[in-house]
Amino acid sequence: MPSKTPSLRVREAVVFALPLASLIVIWQLVASLDLIRILPFPADVGRTLVNLCRPTRGGTPILLAHLGASLFRVGIGFSLAMAVGVPVGLLMGINKHVNDLLHPVLSLLMPVPTLAWVPMLLILWGLGDRTIVAAIFLGGFFSIAYNTAGGVRGIDRDLIRAAYTMGASKWTLFSRVLLPGSMVSVLTGLRLAVGYSWRALVGAEMLAAAGWGLGYLVFAARAFSAANVMFAGLIVIMVAGYLMERYLVGPLEKRTVQRWGVVRA
Repeated sequence: MPSKTPSLRVREAVVFALPLASLIVIWQLVASLDLIRILPFPADVGRTLVNLCRPTRGGTPILLAHLGASLFRVGIGFSLAMAVGVPVGLLMGINKHVNDLLHPVLSLLMPVPTLAWVPMLLILWGLGDRTIVAAIFLGGFFSIAYNTAGGVRGIDRDLIRAAYTMGASKWTLFSRVLLPGSMVSVLTGLRLAVGYSWRALVGAEMLAAAGWGLGYLVFAARAFSAANVMFAGLIVIMVAGYLMERYLVGPLEKRTVQRWGVVRA
């Protein structure tokens, strides 16, 4: 794959930054006109972010402590969702009997909001990381499994029959036909799961976190009507989720479907 020229990189940076700059201008305008009374000014939120990043007496900035706790939880929960969701989706796509067995169950469970599971998880495990990680797992698992299964079922059956005709083993069929053919859908499921995992994390931390986490930070700020802290926490959540998708799913996409020529770079 040819490397990007400096001019192309600058163009991509401008295209990326322009909508964000427009959003900040609109935010500043709405705050200046006092259309939403609790809406803080962007500069106030920026100062709050700087203050939260300053070291405390213990040496660790408050924001980094909250961020570290959230990244630990979302990393474990998302990894579990991926480790379980992809194989389950592949089995559902490959084997009709497995699909007939699991599809009705997953179809019933998937519409349940992740936050609705948290009270039951609290009864089971109480406050702490286990409850939050389980909520994140539930938030990401369904999109990964369903998209993976749909990707496998969407492969042209003539390709599978041709591979069998040419004497392909089961491993060759999986690695050369099923995996490349379903990878676009798998990546779509992973991208959706990143967003769902962060939503589940924030909701679960609001109810089950024991003092640390970005969701807890946002929720605790309501007691003091500290809208600037709330917005600062939301911005960090947005950036962390974007970076996770870009540097986790993005490289996987480049090494697979882009390299194989399935999608354009």
